[in-house]
Amino acid sequence: MWHPDDFIFVPGQTPLTSLRFLIFIFIFHFIITCALEIIMTRRAKPIDVRRIQRYNNLLIGIYSAVTFALANILAYRDSRFDSWDRLVCHRPTPKGAYALLWYIFYLSKLWEFLDIYLVILNKTPVLMHFRWHHQTTPSVVLAGLLGDVSYEWPTLVCNSLLHTFMYPHFAGVWNVHRILLVLGASQLLTGLGFSIYALIVGCGGSFYAQIWGLSMYITYTIGYLNEHFHLVDRLRVFISASRNDSKQS
Repeated sequence: MWHPDDFIFVPGQTPLTSLRFLIFIFIFHFIITCALEIIMTRRAKPIDVRRIQRYNNLLIGIYSAVTFALANILAYRDSRFDSWDRLVCHRPTPKGAYALLWYIFYLSKLWEFLDIYLVILNKTPVLMHFRWHHQTTPSVVLAGLLGDVSYEWPTLVCNSLLHTFMYPHFAGVWNVHRILLVLGASQLLTGLGFSIYALIVGCGGSFYAQIWGLSMYITYTIGYLNEHFHLVDRLRVFISASRNDSKQS
């Protein structure tokens, strides 16, 4: 009988993990998103997908809670908590059940594309940060998986914890807006912090995968700050005002 610990991840050969597939799905998702937006701008009314949206959000929330629990249980089983170095910096390449969990976590990022489609069909404005995050997250997770980036545990745990609260929130199960602000900021700080830490101290994993992850976390942070504090918009106003002052002088 097959057991999760029998799972063996083979970079590029395990289904949906090749670079060719990643490029294809990146372009495919972009085209579908643009096509749906064009279609919906021509419609006066939204397509009623609220029930599907609710169930989808609930399922992702449940999946995220299970992932959060299993990530900690399996990390404990594999002695990842024995030391800080083994937890986030130098550890054996994950295999078996933990590798399977990481792989399914990657697949869940493809599942989350549906979230964008449903939002567009509902004629709800899609924030640029939300759009960019969903567009690029699969590449970040897959790069970490293929490059065996050593600090996957804190990023996986923070993301699954955030989604455990966020998706039921959007499904109308509870109102935890303030908690989401804290967890969202914590996720970004965790991703940025460990990406920089890994590069400084030389943690295990592909250097290029670490650079890609750091680059994306920087863009997510900019988007998050602009979404909640309108920093980019304020910067534009400041630059415009400065130009006007220089012309008048």
